[in-house]
Amino acid sequence: MSGKGLLLGAPIVCAAAACPAYAADEISFDVPSGPLNVALLSYASQARISIDTSDPALRSIRVGGLKGRFSLREGLRRLLKGTGYDYLVSRGNVVRVLRQTNHPPQRVAPDRGRAATSPSSPRPGVQAPPSAEIIVTSSKQNVALVDYPGTFHVTSFTEAQSLHAGGSGSEVLLRKLPNLTSTNLGSGRNKIFIRGIADSSFNGQLQSTVSQYFGESRLTYSAPDPDLALYDIEKVEVIEGPQGTLYGAGSLGGVIRVVPHLPIPGEFSLSGTAAMGATGGKVGGDSAVVTNIPIGRHAALRIVGYRIVRPGYIDDVERNLSDINRTSVSGLRASMRMEFRDGLSIDAGIVTQDTGSRDSQYIDGPPSSTLTRRSLVAQPFNNDYRLAFGTFRADLGFAKLVSNTSYTYHTIDTVFDATSPVAKIPSIFEESMLVRLLTHETRISGSSDWISNWVSGFSIARNTNRIDRFLGPPDAPATIANIHSETLDAALFGEATLRVWRNFSINGGGRLSLFRRTDAFNIESNQAVVEPPSPEMRFLPTAALSWKPWKGTIGYIRYQEGFRSGAQQLTGSGDQAAVTRFQPDEIRTFEIGSRFGQNAGSQLSGGLSYAYSRWNRVQADLVTSTGFPYVANLGSAHVHYISADLVWKPSSELGLELSGFQTISVLDRPSPNFEGEEEEALPNVADGGWRLSGRYEPWIGTTKITLDGSVGYVGTSVLGVSAPFDIPQGNYLDTAIGAKADFGRWGLSLDIENLLDSRANRFSYGNPFSVANGDQRTPLRPRTIRLGIDARF
Repeated sequence: MSGKGLLLGAPIVCAAAACPAYAADEISFDVPSGPLNVALLSYASQARISIDTSDPALRSIRVGGLKGRFSLREGLRRLLKGTGYDYLVSRGNVVRVLRQTNHPPQRVAPDRGRAATSPSSPRPGVQAPPSAEIIVTSSKQNVALVDYPGTFHVTSFTEAQSLHAGGSGSEVLLRKLPNLTSTNLGSGRNKIFIRGIADSSFNGQLQSTVSQYFGESRLTYSAPDPDLALYDIEKVEVIEGPQGTLYGAGSLGGVIRVVPHLPIPGEFSLSGTAAMGATGGKVGGDSAVVTNIPIGRHAALRIVGYRIVRPGYIDDVERNLSDINRTSVSGLRASMRMEFRDGLSIDAGIVTQDTGSRDSQYIDGPPSSTLTRRSLVAQPFNNDYRLAFGTFRADLGFAKLVSNTSYTYHTIDTVFDATSPVAKIPSIFEESMLVRLLTHETRISGSSDWISNWVSGFSIARNTNRIDRFLGPPDAPATIANIHSETLDAALFGEATLRVWRNFSINGGGRLSLFRRTDAFNIESNQAVVEPPSPEMRFLPTAALSWKPWKGTIGYIRYQEGFRSGAQQLTGSGDQAAVTRFQPDEIRTFEIGSRFGQNAGSQLSGGLSYAYSRWNRVQADLVTSTGFPYVANLGSAHVHYISADLVWKPSSELGLELSGFQTISVLDRPSPNFEGEEEEALPNVADGGWRLSGRYEPWIGTTKITLDGSVGYVGTSVLGVSAPFDIPQGNYLDTAIGAKADFGRWGLSLDIENLLDSRANRFSYGNPFSVANGDQRTPLRPRTIRLGIDARF
């Protein structure tokens, strides 16, 4: 097989009635994203035709792949759309790929069915209406976005964008999507919330409210966001609302799925980036290298390595130290892909990332522009993340099979200053957390004439979480507590969409979960082994009705549920020890919404949705007024959430996007311990917010110039639901601008974040042992300038 002639080596001889080139029936395609010449190779193999790929420029053009059933010509049209190439079917069933006149070749974003955002853009910005169909792969059924009855967001990256923005990690998503909120303890220790479903500001032993995935593998279960760098990432998908039916426990607010680029057999490529950044006069930087190495004709190895240094910007006047919160991140990802005949493939790989901060990033004292605090000891933080995974895929003809197994080993070490303000004798509180997560899922999905999409499968997850806590002098703190939690969750699930009448469809499904959580405590050397509770069974249904009145438009109503397993809390010690066992919290959500302009070529697109959530028995990781962690049941709450977005792209060079949300969250039925907090808002949920972004992408000769900028507003929220933690935060503007020149394989960029150099309080917490004083704040990172270069070979 050669890329310098007929892609399949020689013309295929077949009867006219059997050869797909002449058949009227549609062909099932699953062409991966990547270089155009490799995509055409995959297309030709699946269609049983020959394609002439003698043009060497095909290797430098990336396409978003193709997934679905199409005729031969329609599939080629979709695959080549936006690339600057057309096709011609010649005698002998050979397809010639021809460059269009007066149309320079374009690099299309590597997203199946996603519109291309310019490769020269420094960060994901305005999302153009689709030039091809957007596929919601997080639905596990590959549903087209125009058919999906729910709120979905996708941020796609070209190769250059991923190299440029990858070092910012989750901050890219928080800037792009106002619907996402986060605490601001620091990289590797934050909690992300979706659609106003937030339990507390503090990390602890509870399961997350958002499920995060890397490809098919679950990233976390009961740990903060690892904040993986987004180098060599194809796209990030976010589904709003509880996803208990397809994703099980811990997806109360929604799901975030990071989709990496897969290794590409038959191709060698190398790309990289290097940049220098400055925050308040202090210098940092980031660098990354990505390589794709072919192994034979049907396998490849893909390796990503990176190093990021984020300058500190806080001074400790007590210890006479400057820039104490300097943070470093280093990571390595390696994956191998083997492709076989008949649609079989195996992917295996590892993900590693080490994040370390020299000190916490909070300030104290009265509000001012001075970024300083006073502490007697350092408060470092480390988050070391390891993930190993294997994924098997098979095309069964009538359906597709996906089977994934992954194992996570995650250590998190935190130190807080626990010095008494009276004695002023240096003392620390240290917490070491070890999380081990083993997951497996096997599912099968497909479609038929009367069921447009369906999926069915089973999953099992075993999560163990050990927390060791120490208190005392910095050089020899004593053990004060050991907590060991183990959760086992096994489930059967299924979901399907049925067209019932004209443009109306109904969607329904359910998940039957069998789960058990056990906890063991050791408090001040008095061990208390809690009797394991009996396994619990829970059924999580979903149902939706959608209507497509005209092309590119959908209206829908949807009902969804989610839950988290109940935790246990030990109080007292010795003979006075008592165990409180909490019931699982559960959420029920009703949503109504619509989207328009989803058809190809639409200049105006957008959506509007409203969701009402009833959240019962809200569990939360809290701290006492003196700083020590514990678990509590806040009671029950309701959340009203409305969001809207509008995208206008009058030309290929100009695009504008406006999005916003409004939230009303109320703890209307507090538990006995919080009876005085009725009608209080849930923590860390801004009452509203919006973002306006724009992008201008002209050509100057053969150079692509990109100018973009954004301004966003984050409304007011509170740190906690009860005194002394009902401290206001938020109410600030977030601004950024960028410029980039793309000279083919090379690119130069300049970006400025926090353009106005705001010192607003993003989050009101850094140290639980002194936060009750009410003078802690975690400000926005000061104005940061980044000058970078990237290259692709």
